[in-house]
Amino acid sequence: MENLRKRNGTGLLIFLCWLLYASSYLGKVNYSANITQIVDFYGVTKSEAGLVPTFFFFSYGIGQVINGMMCKKYNVKWVVFGSLFLSGVFNLAVAVSQSFGFIKWLWLVNGFTLSLLWPSLIRLLSESLPKKDLGKSSFVMGTTVASGTLLIYGLSSLYAIFGRFKLAFFTAAFADITVSLVWLFLYGRATSWAKSEKVRQDGEENVLQASLPTKESKTNGKTFALLFSSLCFCAVGVNLVKDGLTTWVPSILKEEYMMPDSLSIFLTLLLLVVAIFANPAALFLHKKIPDYVSHCGFVFFIIGVLILGIIGSLTVKEALLLLVLLVAVNFLAASLNNLITAVFPLFMRSRGNSGLYAGVLDGFCYVGSAISSYGIGFVAENWGWNAVFYVLLGFCTLACLIFPIYRLAKRRIGKKASP
Repeated sequence: MENLRKRNGTGLLIFLCWLLYASSYLGKVNYSANITQIVDFYGVTKSEAGLVPTFFFFSYGIGQVINGMMCKKYNVKWVVFGSLFLSGVFNLAVAVSQSFGFIKWLWLVNGFTLSLLWPSLIRLLSESLPKKDLGKSSFVMGTTVASGTLLIYGLSSLYAIFGRFKLAFFTAAFADITVSLVWLFLYGRATSWAKSEKVRQDGEENVLQASLPTKESKTNGKTFALLFSSLCFCAVGVNLVKDGLTTWVPSILKEEYMMPDSLSIFLTLLLLVVAIFANPAALFLHKKIPDYVSHCGFVFFIIGVLILGIIGSLTVKEALLLLVLLVAVNFLAASLNNLITAVFPLFMRSRGNSGLYAGVLDGFCYVGSAISSYGIGFVAENWGWNAVFYVLLGFCTLACLIFPIYRLAKRRIGKKASP
């Protein structure tokens, strides 16, 4: 009976981390979900509206790097609780505000506050779970972004029908504060059970890691540094594409095809529904392409081809084709995001602090997010949506070029290391 309770503890800890991080997305992307209505409500331009998530992503990205380096020293229980609770308070402040001017500063602080979560949770999972549960935790945590974003976009679509977009901020405030209290109540039980099970299974074979034969885990320090720096560059491109689409697809559908706010937000849900399955797709493809950079290069090539199709569909005004291609691009970008920020850090725990890897890589992801929010709005405002996708295509091309450079540099390091 005691063993059953401990075994359930690993599931409880994974679920608790999933619930908390998915809830954080309600108060993280609700602004982007309602950006078209925010433009109309406050009478601001797209670039002004896009500056708010840019402020968020800027502080969030820097915070990820800082907290990735410092998370080993944190009391995870209280740091995670405080982060989510404060985000709920910030969302409540936006919900009751009638002034646009201070929102970007509030979202700047919200970004740094929420940046505490991912490195702390990845560190907790890597230190608390048995080897054979790493795959399950990677899969589950890989669905948090899509699940939380899907929920808030769905609710925002409903609220838009009634012209009450600020309900999205009230919803996030209530959810974040409530879940932070649940975390406080269940944390001790979940971690103690999970760690007891980890000790019991310490000598067992890591079945999933054997099925994902990542050669990089056995390479020397220079090769690992090359791998890590290459993934940092890829991380920027991943979120430039992924968050750029999530933020601006409602505007594209509204402006190019005259769709109402509620319908454009609802159709954007297709991107998020499909993205839930991105994590198992990343794990499946990684079995076929175990080299992380080769994996990224291959997927960026496919994304680039699809973006060419998007440019064509915008030219001929084919809404259905556009939507299908946007869904496919978002799915592939989400799969790379999971590979870089969840799969890689968890399975590299033998090389050091998984929280550090997760924080730094996620920080670079949000460099791409910051560029996407303001930069895409600026480009669209001045040169149109076609120009936006040419910019994304250009970055995909750069990401593809990283692959041969990485392979050449890796080969040279190997030759120098040979006797």
